[in-house]
Amino acid sequence: MARFFVFSIVCASFFTSSAQVARIPYAPVPAEEAHDLTKHFSHPVGFHTWEFYGDTADAWKRWEMVENFSFGKNRGAIPMIADLQSLHPYFRDKVIELIRVCKSKGIELAVVETYRTHAKQNEYRSMGKHYTRSKAGYSKHQYGLAVDIVPMKDTVAQWNNIALWRKVGVIGERLGLRWGGRWRHLFDPGHFEWTGGLGSSQLVQGKFPIVPKSAHYPCVDEDLKELQRHWKAWEIEQAAVARKETTPGIKSFAAKSGDQGAGRE
Repeated sequence: MARFFVFSIVCASFFTSSAQVARIPYAPVPAEEAHDLTKHFSHPVGFHTWEFYGDTADAWKRWEMVENFSFGKNRGAIPMIADLQSLHPYFRDKVIELIRVCKSKGIELAVVETYRTHAKQNEYRSMGKHYTRSKAGYSKHQYGLAVDIVPMKDTVAQWNNIALWRKVGVIGERLGLRWGGRWRHLFDPGHFEWTGGLGSSQLVQGKFPIVPKSAHYPCVDEDLKELQRHWKAWEIEQAAVARKETTPGIKSFAAKSGDQGAGRE
């Protein structure tokens, strides 16, 4: 009887405490915190817009393009690829973060060029040393590891606003990117790149940088293979465009414009 009495007391205490717990209201979660939690658990390995892009074998045809003089500078007759989807996944996320941080500080950035074909690189080189000294295959753009951007004010590109460039450059460097605004030769403040310590000669050999925190990019090898297929398609496309253009004509066009511009790798 005593054992039954003790057992009854324990059970009663358990159900009473359970009822009390059930009546305790949950503390309301701030909307901002709830959003961050949702975002975290929805994308535990990093946000990749590629996955939501409806990627197919012809996805490269939907990449955004920029025509010459779109941002007030002569950048040659061959259109520029200006789509973030064309970049290395890790580097792309860094560029997205650069754009986001700058926007939070009231600086709007426009993407001028992302992946660059060999044909486009050769076009720049034909336009003079003030455009580039790197031959095709030796620019980080040819490996999705470089981007050209420009801050905008009232839809006008701010190429010559040094104070503004410094703000953008420092933000990019804090994200681990190399900034062309530090270069003594071919000063190129709109250029940002990431190579993970690899040089151009290693990239030419087919090596790609090791991604930090690779657990956040479990499919990086597959993404790069897919990217390389798209890059190859664009190489064929723009090589055909280049054959229609004549080098003397491009040089003459650049000379008439009188635009020395910023150097670009």
